[in-house]
Amino acid sequence: MAEVKPFIGLTYNRDMIDRLEDVISPPYDIISPELQRNLYSKHPYNIVRLELPLGEDEKKYIDADKTLRLWIENKILVPSKKPSYYFYEEKYTLEGKERVLEGFFGIVKVESFEKRVILPHEFTFPKPKEDRFNLLRYTRSNVSPILGIYFDEAGIGREIWEYVKLKEPLFSSDRFKIWAVDDRLEDITNFFRDRIVLIADGHHRYETALRYRELMEVKFGKPGPYSYVMMFLVDAYSGGLSLLPTHRVLKGVSKDFENMLKASFSLEKTDLIEITQDEHLVYYYKRGELFKFRTEKLNVISLHEFLDSFDDFSITYSHSLEEAISLVDGGNYDLAFIVNPPSMDTLRNIVERGDRLPQKTTYFYPKIGAGLVIYNHNLNNGEMR
Repeated sequence: MAEVKPFIGLTYNRDMIDRLEDVISPPYDIISPELQRNLYSKHPYNIVRLELPLGEDEKKYIDADKTLRLWIENKILVPSKKPSYYFYEEKYTLEGKERVLEGFFGIVKVESFEKRVILPHEFTFPKPKEDRFNLLRYTRSNVSPILGIYFDEAGIGREIWEYVKLKEPLFSSDRFKIWAVDDRLEDITNFFRDRIVLIADGHHRYETALRYRELMEVKFGKPGPYSYVMMFLVDAYSGGLSLLPTHRVLKGVSKDFENMLKASFSLEKTDLIEITQDEHLVYYYKRGELFKFRTEKLNVISLHEFLDSFDDFSITYSHSLEEAISLVDGGNYDLAFIVNPPSMDTLRNIVERGDRLPQKTTYFYPKIGAGLVIYNHNLNNGEMR
């Protein structure tokens, strides 16, 4: 099953960086142009310079590589002395409740999806993959991790977590802690030998890693550090990861859209939206009117099978119920579909039978930032067997 290994990670030098919050960033796909500029201004060593460099065309990837080399040379980023796993805990608030995320960074052998070891759950877009491929090709590094989830029904991994929390953190703040763990490595590696890993976030980065691995293994004729990709691994049941809904907001729909919707589903008028665990419920909102209907399949699957019969509209995705409603009320959008998120078990059942969900079906929270630890191929070249 999944081959998970420790690695020599690059982390910020505690003697050079007082507050890790000043130099880490969100992952590239949720950094707006405005946030990108703000992060550049926030600190001269902010990781956005590697994760999402400013510039045009090839030059920005060349600049990212130069920056990485300079930071290593000047000991802004320092490698661990031994291969390690990096355990991470983050406190966050959702819907007024404080929650705790727990997971760890390791490198995972890149396998084709056909082997059913690393499982995708969504389809991808081509443009982000090209950007991520170029960044990987120039820097030979994973700056931000793929988010992977595993299923530990028996709670075997809790004992390792209890051991980790007795150790001194590498970095610590009111919000998060990160530990570099260079013992108990076999226990962690062996834990995954009969487990699959489901890609929660980072499908584009994984498909990029797969393409890069194939290219490099042909070039060098053997596996190497490029045969692995950095993941942040979280237990689906006890890791504290939240799965939020992603609503659909449409504009430019045809005149017969609503009639076809009514012919396909049994619409019931309502005046209340409740976000629950009901995976077969969809709310349909247009200005001044609210309906709900049930689907035979998972709500987003049935909804997109219906939407696929149209090609004359544009769609925007929102994780906020209030935003989805306001976009329609503002007059720029025609209607919104409000959906409940799938459960972890439903997600598992879908991917284990080899299916994928429509794009933007899931939204895992919190997002794991870039810069907590970096996997660099050059530093790990001697560690690969």
